Formats: sequence, structure tokens, C-alpha cells
Amino acid sequence: MLRRKMLAAALATGLAGALVLGGCQGSGSKGKTADGKDSVRFMVGGSAAELEQYKKAVDAFNEQSEDVEVTFVGVPGDNYNEKIMTQLKSKEAPDCFYSEEASYGELNKSDMLLDISKYLDESDSNLEREDVPENLLENYTFEDKVTGVPVDCNPMVIYYNADLFKELNIKSPQEYVDEGKWNFEALQQVSEQLRDASKVGFVYENWWGPLYSFLFSAEDPVYSDDMTKAEFGSERAKAGLTYLDSNIKSKAFTFAGSLTSGESPDTLFVSGQAGMLYAGRWYVADFTDLSFAYDVAPFPYYEEPSQAVCAMPATPMVINKKASNPDAVWEFVSFYCGEQGQKIRMEGQGNAVPTVDGLDEIVLTGTPEHAQTFLDAVDIALVYPKAEALHPGMTDSITGEVEKLLVGEQDVEQTLTNIVQTVDDELQK
Repeated sequence: MLRRKMLAAALATGLAGALVLGGCQGSGSKGKTADGKDSVRFMVGGSAAELEQYKKAVDAFNEQSEDVEVTFVGVPGDNYNEKIMTQLKSKEAPDCFYSEEASYGELNKSDMLLDISKYLDESDSNLEREDVPENLLENYTFEDKVTGVPVDCNPMVIYYNADLFKELNIKSPQEYVDEGKWNFEALQQVSEQLRDASKVGFVYENWWGPLYSFLFSAEDPVYSDDMTKAEFGSERAKAGLTYLDSNIKSKAFTFAGSLTSGESPDTLFVSGQAGMLYAGRWYVADFTDLSFAYDVAPFPYYEEPSQAVCAMPATPMVINKKASNPDAVWEFVSFYCGEQGQKIRMEGQGNAVPTVDGLDEIVLTGTPEHAQTFLDAVDIALVYPKAEALHPGMTDSITGEVEKLLVGEQDVEQTLTNIVQTVDDELQK
């Protein structure tokens, strides 16, 4: 999954335009470059700042590779997935690219992605099977074919305004964590205290990551192992949705979909109006110049610590099955997604968490104080359900039903009934 925040913010910047233009001009013909190197075309979307970081890794690869030259095609804005799907049907199709949730399952069903299993099993590869977290490797495996590797990951945590909690004399999330009491009840309590102080307590964004974190846990998986059954009709899911609905109605939580023009979870947080929000490490680079101290804490557990879970977006890098020289493409992909590439892309404050060993210091350097929380969260992560990847549109249908609840169009019972029916119908196809 590509990062959701502020992708369109830099559309007008010169850097974004230059990256796209440069990619198109330099693509050339597939096969060989003018100086005899194997040519690889790499495509990715993002904000201007993200594209700049990605390009650093591409430039570093090109400088050290004697046999392969990569053309970087950066796509700013929010229509990256549409462009990928269009280009895959043309002669300008990239050899490798970031695959979004919306298309990854369909690309696998259509047999458009290369099985990279043999490369992961090579002992001299820059990226080996053991370098990929087990939960992600399983999620990128379709019918015994591994078709993707993570470029990095983004386990989600609770960001909170530490100075605001001190100013209002409210016990902080970290204090609850230290006491072993950071559960849903504690989240509600501090959100209510912030609300009563005329602040925004917790900002809820309605997409699969935050939603499934409230509805499920480590002990309550979303789908059965064979992906034929879902648990949206369980008592746990009902309790989680009821909790979410009641807190939004009481205004302890604020539904991001109800914010006025110009407001967003991050602008509310940066301005000091919001006490807490739920996000990945992508905000760390943006929060370097805040007027207050902030910190992070794990997502709270439902009742018991053993239930702790967090959502973890993790975009896969994939290789076009029609790539003219897959060995050359893998040389780049294994560099970019391996230790060297991840280190280059995340130097400084970075915007993600490495998936390979040996790079913990990237996360622990600088702010926030409890940055170890990001690393700990990887072990309890909930990744995007493969069942939904294989049924495009199902996730949007689920979150769409929840949005009807949050805006008062239907109650919890009707919402869950509609979700269960929708999901069952999709799984039977």
C-alpha cells in the first residue's frame, strides 16, 4: 500500500515535474542502453519528497552497477495505480514497480507478475528469503509463487502531543503503557479528558488499517486461513465497532471524514488542537519542527495485552512477467529492497521502518523518544488481508458501510449485517 497522506500536495512543484519528465525521456528501448548496459525501467508514485528519496537509491544503484542502468519514472499525485494498469498494457510498461493494494491481487490473478522465488533462494542475492518478514512473505505468496518483496514497512502507532498531556495534567499513553494498562478503556478515558478540555481527543481515519485495529486482534483474525470465511459477524467485531461508534458520537473521537475543508488529522495535530492520531512512521520526517514535544505509543489492546495488534501497510515491489531481462531487474530490486537501498531511502528521519536486519538505528536516531515502539510493532502487525487483495473493491465496500454508520445513516447491527453479506458474496465468487 502506498502512503495515503498528502500525495497531491506537491503536484505543482518543479521536482515532481522533473522526475516524471526525466523518466519519460530516459526510458529508451527495452533491452540495452547506448553503452551496452541492460536497461531497466522502474516506476513508483508518491509526493515530491518521497520521490526524491526513492531516486537517491536509484542513483546509488546506477553508480555502482557495471551492467545495469535503471530509468526512474516518478508519478506524483493520486492516480498512480491507474497509470500502472494502463502502462502494463502498452510498450512502455515498467519492468518493476510498486504495487498498490488496489491492484496487487488482480495482477496476481491475471498472471502478470514474475515469480521471484528462485532469486530469493540464491545464497549470493542482495535479498534472500530470510530477509523478508514471515508475515509479509506469506502475504506476497500466491499459489506457491512469491511475486513481491517489501520495499519497507510502516507499522502504525499512536502519536500524541506529550506537552499537551502535561499541560492538562492528563496521564499520557506512555504512562499507561508503563503500568501495563494501555487498553481501549484507557484510550477512551484520555480522549474524553482532551475533549472536556476543548481539544480533539483521538482522530479516526476510516480505512482498513485503523478500522481492523479496532475490530480485530492477535487472537481474532479477520479471515480464516483458507480465506473462505470472515469474522465481521463475531462478537469481537461487534464490540469493536460499537466502541468506535459510541466514542465518535460522544466526540471523544473525531471522524476525519467529518472535518471541514483545510483540516486533516496531521494539521489538527501540528496546530496543537488534536491530542492523538494513529499513523505509520511517515509523519516523523514531517514533525521535526513542531512547537511542542510529541511521542508515540502502541495501539491499545482490547482487554488483554496478548490481544495487542497494529496495522502495518507494506507496499510490495514487483517485477513485470514480461520484463526482457528479469535477472537484471532482480539485481536492481534486490539492491533497492535490500539493506543498501533501504538505508539510503531512510537516511535521516526517514518515513518508514526497514524490513531487513541491521538497520534499527535508522528508526532509533532522533525523535520520538519511544521510537522503539515502531520496531516492536512489526512483531504484532496486521498486514493487508490477502482475501481482500484477491477481491478488488471489497475493502472499499467494507469501509463504505462503516462510513454510513459514522455519519448516522445506519446503526451498528445494520452495518455489520451489510458487511457480512457483502463479504460472504465476494468470498463465494
